Amino acid sequence: MGFLNALRRSLGGGATPEPTSREVEARFLGVDPDTLPIADGVPFDSGEYDRVQWTKKVKRVLGELPGSEAEWPDVAAEAKAMGFDPEWVKQSCLDEFTLLVRRAVSDRVVTEAEHRKLDLARDLIGIPDAEAVAILESIVADAESFFGGTVEGA
Repeated sequence: MGFLNALRRSLGGGATPEPTSREVEARFLGVDPDTLPIADGVPFDSGEYDRVQWTKKVKRVLGELPGSEAEWPDVAAEAKAMGFDPEWVKQSCLDEFTLLVRRAVSDRVVTEAEHRKLDLARDLIGIPDAEAVAILESIVADAESFFGGTVEGA
């Protein structure tokens, strides 16, 4: 393309077209644009590794709430940038929220700080109140059945 553009400019004498991003990159690197690998048309396809790493990040950010609240927009943007299926993202976040509830209930006492953390996680993920209450009630019922006693603060 570089040679053809130069030829076109010298013969046509018309207005010089704006350089493409490929030509700008080639100038920066000091090479011919035709020698650059063609990556523009190659679609990005996230793999299992990307999904596992993203899930770990979700787990960490939700686990460190409220201190990590500022990181949530980046986590959500990363899911979109990686092209993850929205339903998979929703289910992954719901699964992590369920684990947060299980961790809060595991010692048979749900503290005020744990309630705030769960509310913040629910808000960030976008879980409706009714669904969050249903998850909490189900897990508390399982815990009470397993432990043979009540869960305080639930």
